[in-house]
Amino acid sequence: MKDFSLRSVFAVGFSAFIALVLIFFAYGAAASRARVEIFTPQGFASCATTGAPAPAIFQTQTLLAHFDYYRVLEPPFGPEPVEVDVTFPDGRVFTLGASQLLDGVIDMPTNVQFARFSNNAGQLSLNITIPGTWPYGCYRLTGRGLSSGGANTASAFFVVIPGGRPGPTGNVELRATLNGQDTSVIQQGQILEIDGRGFIGGEFVSFWLTAPDGTVIDFPPGQQVVQATPSGAVATSFQFEGKNPVGRYTVTALGNTSGFRAFAHFELRSRPVTQRGPARLSVVVPFGAEAPQRSIFYANGDLFFPGERVDIWLTMPDGSVRGFPSTFADPVAGQFMVELFLDERLPVGFYQLTAQGAVSQQLVIATFTLTQTTDTIVNPQPVPQIGLDNNSVTPPNVSFNDPDPTNINEYGNPDE
Repeated sequence: MKDFSLRSVFAVGFSAFIALVLIFFAYGAAASRARVEIFTPQGFASCATTGAPAPAIFQTQTLLAHFDYYRVLEPPFGPEPVEVDVTFPDGRVFTLGASQLLDGVIDMPTNVQFARFSNNAGQLSLNITIPGTWPYGCYRLTGRGLSSGGANTASAFFVVIPGGRPGPTGNVELRATLNGQDTSVIQQGQILEIDGRGFIGGEFVSFWLTAPDGTVIDFPPGQQVVQATPSGAVATSFQFEGKNPVGRYTVTALGNTSGFRAFAHFELRSRPVTQRGPARLSVVVPFGAEAPQRSIFYANGDLFFPGERVDIWLTMPDGSVRGFPSTFADPVAGQFMVELFLDERLPVGFYQLTAQGAVSQQLVIATFTLTQTTDTIVNPQPVPQIGLDNNSVTPPNVSFNDPDPTNINEYGNPDE
């Protein structure tokens, strides 16, 4: 009898233990099934990333994102904070807060952590407005559960599509000119002139640029609108710099009173650059010339004039240019080495790094490839950085910012 009781107690205890294990396993399995659903007002469109339909939306509209099956235990285990980030069609990754601060050109706001607590059922809903600074294409919205160490991670896709009706044109005409001559092609560094006819006399006219990827850029800088003359004529200009990507642009003019809308189209091209001199340049990471975002690349230059200043700039996959602070060649051997920390706010793809000696005028280009990171951005670095101390042991420590954003000719001396 005693043995039976002990066996019974053991059996009951063991069964309870198994049940407890199953409960924890079931909870773990349920918690790992985090889910993101996206609801938009424009039906579906094809997502280039997945090859499947995804919810579609226009710029300026608002989508609903619903996060479910995140951790539900009491603090400190739950409700779970959910970090939300957005992967853009070109591979850039922003926290949701930073994604609302893009300017459509440089697009380098600090990736400040964006986390919201789920409720006691492990759910969270967010309304996300799509600004004009988000280009067309397929996006991935990701929710990462922080208290589960990222185990509760889920993503969903949506597509930003061109939208809006053209509107009435009336008798409005709009043209793009360069030095007073009609043109359909300009180069970075040149001034595009826009003039229109046929608006209501004295009405205010809004202008904006649609970049090749669909990003909307307001112009002219510092002005919301331009007032038409009493005869309904209007004129303005926009200076394209190295920071503007190459490709086909559209200028839109909208009469604020008449509602008349007109368009002008043109292509922006990069300025030609010719390599010259015996100088050499290479860009590498430890395993070659390709690495994911959040990697340090090493740029090594050689055969520059001893001690001369070397100007460095980066050509992005879309043809836009970003300047680095200058460095100096070794005073004896004419060599230099800089470190480039390139974070997740830069697009993936093929890059060109250019170095030009200020005295020798030697110009040399090296190429490398930036790929998609699989890392999270829970602990964001504030900026891409460059190291100018010629010491590969020390980390990069100088901000990756345009050293002279008002100077369109700062990026070397390309051939005209």
